[in-house]
Amino acid sequence: MNLAELIESFRVDADDQSNSVGGGDADALWKDTDLARWFGEAEEEAAIRKRLLFDDYTLSIVSINVVAGQSSYPLDSRMFEISRARLLNASTGRFLEDLYITKRDALDQSCPGWRDERRRPKTIVQDDTRVMLPGIVDRAYTLRLEGYRTPLAPITADSDPESTTPEIGAVHHRFLVHWVLHRAYSKPDSEVFNPEKAATALAAFEQYFGPRPDADLRKDQQADQPHHNTSWW
Repeated sequence: MNLAELIESFRVDADDQSNSVGGGDADALWKDTDLARWFGEAEEEAAIRKRLLFDDYTLSIVSINVVAGQSSYPLDSRMFEISRARLLNASTGRFLEDLYITKRDALDQSCPGWRDERRRPKTIVQDDTRVMLPGIVDRAYTLRLEGYRTPLAPITADSDPESTTPEIGAVHHRFLVHWVLHRAYSKPDSEVFNPEKAATALAAFEQYFGPRPDADLRKDQQADQPHHNTSWW
């Protein structure tokens, strides 16, 4: 379904179909731009809750050039969960080893002096906006990530309804309407505000896509997961 079809689906479910000649949202309760923005939210929520968009191929997101002496690197804002990290030879691209995904407090317990040790990276820590290779990196490498992200081209209020389609699988598209119904009925406007309908729509969305994990839960789920059988430190 493209954005125009999604908006039409919402209007049918909300009984908000325009009566104006030629369509449009002139006499509708909710504007197309608001609905488009909420569909953008819905797709992002779905991608996070259901881990729908796995990426190991978009190089601008999953490939990081590591330089000697630098441990911390920006993480693309769309990548919210790293499931695997591999260290490659910077010159040849040859695989060297998988990195153990861990947390700072675990490193502090297992190797208190990790911050000052110069060596080839063996572990990786994901922060909110950055990734960190513990210790002092000894030379140049390529860091290759695999994990889950939000859409590359999010739906916005400016998206063209006819040419814009959610990146998540088409089988999920119709369930995005539940989120938009939730947002629409939550709008603080006496004409449309309806807490009961908003709650019902949110429950339907969460029944399909699941609850939203908080940041701490995501970190706990992904950290300390070995991806190889050798000692990691």
